[in-house]
Amino acid sequence: MAETLEQSDHTSVQRRIESITSNRSNCIPAAKRRDSFLAPVTIDERSGQIGPCVSQSGKRCSDKGFLPMSLEDYVEMLDWTARQIAPGKSGRTPADTPPVLKRLGLDGTAWCELVSDFGRLFCTVAGRPECVDPLRSLRTHRRYHLRRRARELLARVD
Repeated sequence: MAETLEQSDHTSVQRRIESITSNRSNCIPAAKRRDSFLAPVTIDERSGQIGPCVSQSGKRCSDKGFLPMSLEDYVEMLDWTARQIAPGKSGRTPADTPPVLKRLGLDGTAWCELVSDFGRLFCTVAGRPECVDPLRSLRTHRRYHLRRRARELLARVD
């Protein structure tokens, strides 16, 4: 197990952090960065276009962000979550929820359970009940169902 996010080999967060630090020391063109194949994190929900945004470079699927937070907030949230899920991990575990989770209206305990049990909680589709409930399988035409515990945890999200 890696001690820090920077040491977590073969992960997208490691590549994103490397790009942040190398960009501060010397200007590397976006196309040459180690994370150039990754979609950007930040999405501007107010001015961003709706729907897919196919990459113009052809190096990745999308040029559109996927979370309403900055890359720095995303890295902070990943680090906090890892420290909560793996309490033996070195470093100080902050007692309270990071500001980004508060801004997004997420309860820290519910968030950690959603992350650590994701595969068990969401078998076929993942999302808020109001988004998943109307969906139907293209193959069987049956509605998708969320597990009761997933519904309980997502009810705690503002």
